Amino acid sequence: MTHAFTYQAPYGVFHFSDGLLTVELAEDLIVDLPLMQRVAAQRMELLGQREVAELIVVPRAHLLLDRAALTWLAQSGALAGVHHRAVVVPAHLLVWRDRLYQMISRMRPNVRVFRNRRVAKGWLQERAGTFMPLPFQQQDLVDATADLGVPAPISAE
Repeated sequence: MTHAFTYQAPYGVFHFSDGLLTVELAEDLIVDLPLMQRVAAQRMELLGQREVAELIVVPRAHLLLDRAALTWLAQSGALAGVHHRAVVVPAHLLVWRDRLYQMISRMRPNVRVFRNRRVAKGWLQERAGTFMPLPFQQQDLVDATADLGVPAPISAE
């Protein structure tokens, strides 16, 4: 069973499913550092310390996209609870996006900037393997092996 929800905030929509948190920012926003800090705080409030992959989508109709806000997303303080983050910026910012990508990829290999949402999501899936980094439990192995008709491993208890 997977936990999924959608939460509407004044500045965007948070959708969580199968270990992936997608944040679609609202149009006509100034995407600056205080906004991105609110997004991070909202994620922590909604998910606590659960570690997730995060996809942040900046709409084409934004008013201003502050470079400091996006570079902050690659800093360790902003990555609490996030194992990989992809940020999708509008294609019309292509040159600026490429410079930002080069700077961020030097800072953190687990944060990338994209112009295509599907490519960004594919990158997250490839890096995370799955969007559900769950702690391994012996019962999970017993259940999985029983489903496959394989005898359960003998525990060391």
